[in-house]
Amino acid sequence: MKVTYARRTAVPATYVAMSFNAGDAADPAGKRGLENLTMALFDEGTAKLSAQQIAEAGERLGANVSVGGGDDRSTFTLSALTANLAPSLELMRQIMREPAFNPADLERVRNQSLTGLRQQMKSPQGIAQRTITPELFGAESPYGRVPTIASISGITRDDLIAFKDSWIRPDNGEVFVISDKPLAEVVTALNAAFGDWKAPAAVKGTKNFAANRVGESSRIILVNRPNSPQSVILGAQITPLNPGDAAFVNFSSANNALGGTFLARLNMNLRETKGWSYGVFGGPQPREKAVVYGVSGGVQADRTGDSLAEMIRETKEFLTEKGVTDAELARSTSADIGALPGSFETSLAVLGALQTNALFGRPDDYQEKLAGIYRTQTTASLDAAARAAINPEKFVWVVVGDAAKVRAQLEPLGLPIEQREAEGE
Repeated sequence: MKVTYARRTAVPATYVAMSFNAGDAADPAGKRGLENLTMALFDEGTAKLSAQQIAEAGERLGANVSVGGGDDRSTFTLSALTANLAPSLELMRQIMREPAFNPADLERVRNQSLTGLRQQMKSPQGIAQRTITPELFGAESPYGRVPTIASISGITRDDLIAFKDSWIRPDNGEVFVISDKPLAEVVTALNAAFGDWKAPAAVKGTKNFAANRVGESSRIILVNRPNSPQSVILGAQITPLNPGDAAFVNFSSANNALGGTFLARLNMNLRETKGWSYGVFGGPQPREKAVVYGVSGGVQADRTGDSLAEMIRETKEFLTEKGVTDAELARSTSADIGALPGSFETSLAVLGALQTNALFGRPDDYQEKLAGIYRTQTTASLDAAARAAINPEKFVWVVVGDAAKVRAQLEPLGLPIEQREAEGE
């Protein structure tokens, strides 16, 4: 396994992340939610240790093994005192390689997952996100699948084992380390714990992103949520951005003027000037194979149509005749450069940066070059980045609210409207 290492000697601690090319995108079409459920069960017990014994071992060692995942990667992260690195890695090894997946634990964690899913299905923000995801990517895309009550309920222990064997394996992962120890000593300790790990006979998992959608024209999906005092508006589109390119940095800086900060135009208009919302923000959401740009906010029910009209107007004007101003550029540059030292102050922050660089194909010195990029930005370069990335005619808008109050407000916008009922179980 490839090891990416950075030495930090201020604290006698070692941080190890083992990251596997899986994530939510690894869910099989008929088993949506499998990755999340599997990862949640790794530290619920091993072949030799119960969950309580795992916790007790961690406390004795001053170590912690966290398990989690995102869109593209599933990761095990160890935080350990360097003096106890060897036994801490042994604890990590047991959690990763010898999960018990006990049936009783599976049912308990499944019920927790179902409870969280039911809460999401009743939340306006959750409804909006669950609605727009398959609309953007297509329901067959690895990024377009959303878990359901049925899919989580149907997951078996054999599915957990199959996921582990297909994705959590040495030929599908990378190692990232921050330590006060020299690299050679860290590698020796890693080899002692994981050097005999062989890929299983099962076929390694693969993902197919060919089904990703792009380029559909703007439309509105109205999800009826009766008696809602507010409406949630979420608009998004897939961009041509690559998160590893300098254009992504320029676009992110340009978005500071449109939707990325409290002082951005969308929020200042709808919250501070109009008073129709507690906050409206927008920003890029990078994944390994796609970058989505999204705008969202909750607004008064009786101002839903007006609010969406303002979002569309602000975005169109920003991308045409009212680009980034000199004052917005100066504010963005100052904020972006000023935030850099604090962004990488802790070892865990640096560990996260190493993983992000690997995920997006960024060079090792990516963070060191950011200040220089910010200083060379101009209003023209930011305008060009924004106009190349997003198209005001390509947003898919999801509105979650009381259709009886909202639909008539949306019709004057002239966009196609598809009305749906909120999904049930």
